[in-house]
Amino acid sequence: MFDDLKNTIDFFLRSKIRFSRRNYSEQPEVKFDLHFSPEELEQEKILLDKYEFANYKENSTVINYLQNLYTLYFLDKYLNLPNSDKISVLDIGAKNWFYAPAEYYFFKKYSKEMYLDGVEIDAYRLYSNFYNRYEVAKFYIKNLENTCYIPDNLLNINKRYDYIIWILPFVIIQPHRYWGLPDKYFQPKKIFEHAYSLLKPDGTMLVINQGKDESEAQRKIIGERNFEMYKLDSPFYEYKNERYLYRIIKSGELEC
Repeated sequence: MFDDLKNTIDFFLRSKIRFSRRNYSEQPEVKFDLHFSPEELEQEKILLDKYEFANYKENSTVINYLQNLYTLYFLDKYLNLPNSDKISVLDIGAKNWFYAPAEYYFFKKYSKEMYLDGVEIDAYRLYSNFYNRYEVAKFYIKNLENTCYIPDNLLNINKRYDYIIWILPFVIIQPHRYWGLPDKYFQPKKIFEHAYSLLKPDGTMLVINQGKDESEAQRKIIGERNFEMYKLDSPFYEYKNERYLYRIIKSGELEC
């Protein structure tokens, strides 16, 4: 109860005050040796050429480049997109959206007109450098056309999307509390149902969980819907905890 009270007060204050330093930026870093094997170098080259991502490599930090390359890798591996005149994409729980460039260049390849939204309920969470998530996200998306960071609760979003990306949703209460959110916002089933309702017919959602416990909790939430599950590996970046990916397809469902 004490943790929830503290989180409730802290969340209210940062949501209202919205303090942050302004104009967050990062300086590009040289990437002479990323310790890739010959096979990994070839895979990197394929992704850079396919998604016109070489310029981003030159103008990013090492860590941010590797994180975006990781994101580009799993999008390329688990989403087989047809070419479309128009694509709408939603990223749920975007945090500071450090991986937005990978999402943008991936989906942009397959559409003449692409719209990318990222929603984050705790957008004004402050880092030790006194920038908040919103301010950092503005840096990562500043040159991405038709890309919008939305500081809001997902339950307030009512647009429809062709694709939804959801990295590390809170499906267990302990991580939810650890990251400072009030208990009243822990509604994993309700939030998933709403997210699923935002998918257009034949739309696809990718959900990534860390660890077996969260993955199993996610599986129960998905229920009997059409999905496939994979253990997520990447040659370019390794996170501390193993990750699992659910690909959920809203196939054969008609508009109400």
